Parts: sequence; C-alpha cells; structure tokens
Amino acid sequence: SVEGVSKVIVYENDTDTTDAQGVPPHSFMPIVLGGLTTEIANAIWKNKPTGISSHGNTVVTIYDSQNLPHSIKFKRPTPVPIYITVNLTTNANFSGDGAIKMKEEIISYFEESYSVGDDIIYSRMYTPINNIPGHQVNSLFIGTSASPSGTSNIAIDFDKIYSLSADNIIINV
Repeated sequence: SVEGVSKVIVYENDTDTTDAQGVPPHSFMPIVLGGLTTEIANAIWKNKPTGISSHGNTVVTIYDSQNLPHSIKFKRPTPVPIYITVNLTTNANFSGDGAIKMKEEIISYFEESYSVGDDIIYSRMYTPINNIPGHQVNSLFIGTSASPSGTSNIAIDFDKIYSLSADNIIINV
C-alpha cells in the first residue's frame, strides 16, 4: 500500500541456515520496485513480526516509540534489459500506427504479466503481438542485448526484473 510501489515479493527463511537466495536464518527479504525508500522501510517496520529481522542491501534506520533505532532492510530488484525484434508481413487491415500500437501492447503485457524474478516466456510474446490485426509474424526474437537473436525463454534471477521500453522493441514491417 506504499505509494509508487508497483511490484513486491517477499522471501522468508524460517530455517536454521541461510537459504539459496542468501536470506539469513529466521528472517525475511522484501524485494520492492518503486516507492520512496523511507516509506517502504516504515511499512516494513509496521508490519514485520517482532524479533524477526529483515534482510537486503538497502538499509534505513527507523526509530520506535521509545526512540530506539532499528535497521530495516530490503532489496531493490536489478533491472534486466529486454530487447524484442518482430518481423512482419502486413495486409490492408494493419493500420498506419500498427507498429506503435503493437509496441504499446507488448509493454502493457509485460507490466501485467511479469514481476520480480519471473522468467520471460518466449511463446507468450505472440499474445500481445496478435492483439493487433492485419499481419503475420515472420520471425520473433528476444534477448538481453540489442539486436536479439534468441527464440528461447529468458531466465530472470529471483532478485531481478525485466526492463522494457519502446526503444528496445523493433517492429519491422
């Protein structure tokens, strides 16, 4: 409920050893996209269990009602740039702004479908592309660098999130 926060995932480790994500025993690690650092830390402080520490590489000191300091930690997801190239053959039903609309559909699809740590699924890229009428896809490539040549899923680590802008989407008509 923190203003500006768009994505959150929380990893909890209730074991006696550090887990695969590096979360220490008996602690939790929120990964938060967006929002102001202090507001996020305050929300964590108000909602965290007593005696259980938060973990992450962003640290904010919060003072309790007795003015005692507490370190509240969380992590920001690391962006992974995604590049997409779509090669199309169009017909009369493909509008003059079809390529722009297709980019908008792809970006909207990513915002609705993917969160922190979600792999990018190659075959799902056809869903937003096919929302625009008047074309056939001749080839589709995705990757994490410009001029992608991949046709496989893109693995995203647990503490990372996709980064996609219209500039990273090439629609060749």
